[in-house]
Amino acid sequence: MTQKAFSIEINRANKTMDMMVSGTFTPQDYDNFVKDYAAKTGSIDAKEYTLVVDCKTMNLLGPSDVEGLSASFVRYKESGFQKVVFIITQAQTLIKMQLGRVARGAGLSNVEVVVE
Repeated sequence: MTQKAFSIEINRANKTMDMMVSGTFTPQDYDNFVKDYAAKTGSIDAKEYTLVVDCKTMNLLGPSDVEGLSASFVRYKESGFQKVVFIITQAQTLIKMQLGRVARGAGLSNVEVVVE
């Protein structure tokens, strides 16, 4: 059984939208993500929430993956979350740099990267 590429859950008590991304997205994974993201954000007032993205099992992005990630980051900005927190491991130095670069390119300024 392969691990799911992503999960998105709303935690109303903590006012967080908890997301997990894993591996590398296929085009179908990306389409499913966009639909699920729209459904979940449509059920909350995002400006009252923090988006928490667990990236600990995410793969390093290839050039073709960056476009999808950038579009997602623009979506996060447009949703208006209070803050966007990315959780990575100590070993994910390159992913940390990719996340930072793509966030800046998308105009997403309320980002924090946490190492766990």
